[in-house]
Amino acid sequence: FSCSYRQVETIGIAFGCCEFVLILTMVLYHPDPFTVFRGTFVFHNDIEYVKLIAANIGSVVMPWMIYFQQSAIVARRLRTERALREERCHTLFGSVMTQLVMIGALVTLAAATAGAAKNLESVEQVVNAMAPAIGKVPAKVLVSMGFFGGSLCAAFVVSLAAVWAICEAAGLDGHCSLDSSPRQAPHFYGCFLSLTVVGLIAILGGTVNIVKLSVVVEMVGALLLPVTVGFLFLLASSDALPSHARLRGAYKYTLAAVFSVVCAVSLLTSAFGLWTG
Repeated sequence: FSCSYRQVETIGIAFGCCEFVLILTMVLYHPDPFTVFRGTFVFHNDIEYVKLIAANIGSVVMPWMIYFQQSAIVARRLRTERALREERCHTLFGSVMTQLVMIGALVTLAAATAGAAKNLESVEQVVNAMAPAIGKVPAKVLVSMGFFGGSLCAAFVVSLAAVWAICEAAGLDGHCSLDSSPRQAPHFYGCFLSLTVVGLIAILGGTVNIVKLSVVVEMVGALLLPVTVGFLFLLASSDALPSHARLRGAYKYTLAAVFSVVCAVSLLTSAFGLWTG
């Protein structure tokens, strides 16, 4: 328990960078750009497809991700205007790269199963689907790196977001608890350990369908998005922030329009998906 937040952040970023291999595999498959572009605007009249629309929105703009970043900024002790500008640049860069990784994963797996008309239900099947194009050993290495890095990076983010939220709501310890020892922040580390154990029991118990659970969680995230984004927009536009950091003018109304469209789509698709089961 001698790690600081900066060390945990560095380890998480290093593991997350392994996901970039999905961009590499997409390039190795040489997909037709025009086919990919046209497919972006094709809508399928299928319940599962509608659920995935909501799940994709919920996974990209998850409410807890917003709260994680808020807590992470506090944990990093960002106070100067220069530090905040750098944080905005990091957020923009991270947003672009995560979308490239998602596109890389979709295009890679779609190209790997082109004409096969089958679902990929395990990592082994993903490796076997990619092997004809890039070879068995490279497929094993690249897929393992992508899944391993993404899983561990997500484990850091999800667990820390949950613990920070619980401790903040209960008024226990602080956001900088990772820089403290378990003796100095017993509630933080106790909550972290408890959540980890509960998650292990739920997953290793074999009674939970991980894929269905992930889709449902993402749809719930999309369902809660209007509330989260709405209050965030009100906060960013209010007098609670310094005048130089407040949303204003054309930028404010452009964001309001974009938020409204995204929230409407996420609310309708997630409600439909949950209603139809």
